[in-house]
Amino acid sequence: MLANMVYCYHGSMAKLTNINRGPQGWVVRIVRDGVEHTKYFRFSDGGIRKSQEKALRWRDSQLKKLGERKWHSGPRAKAVNNSSGVTGVSRNVYGRWVATWQEDGRQRFRTFKTKREAIAHRKEQLKEKV
Repeated sequence: MLANMVYCYHGSMAKLTNINRGPQGWVVRIVRDGVEHTKYFRFSDGGIRKSQEKALRWRDSQLKKLGERKWHSGPRAKAVNNSSGVTGVSRNVYGRWVATWQEDGRQRFRTFKTKREAIAHRKEQLKEKV
C-alpha cells in the first residue's frame, strides 16, 4: 500500500512502521497492552517532510518509553472446536476419537475407540514427520 510508503533521501522506498499517511498529515499508532497511543502530525505544520520527521521522532521516543512489543507466549486455551485439547485429535459425531494429520499434501485420519489411543497415534505421526 503506497500510503504506508515514503520516498527516502537515498532514493529508495522504505516502509514506515506504525506510521500511516492520512489525507492531511501523518498518523502514528502504537498499541501496547491493549492501550493505543496515537498522535497526528499535520502537513500544514512545516510541510510533508518536516511533519514526517516529527512523526518519526515521536514514534521513536514512544517506542523507547513503551518498550518492544511483547508477543503472547503463555499457555493457550483449549480451542472451542477441539474436545481433546490436542491439536489433530477430536471426537466425531459417532462418539469415536479421530486423529488427523497431513501426509503428502493430503489430509489423513484414523478413528479410535479411546482418546488415549488417538493421542498416541497423533504423536507418532508427528515424530515420523520430523
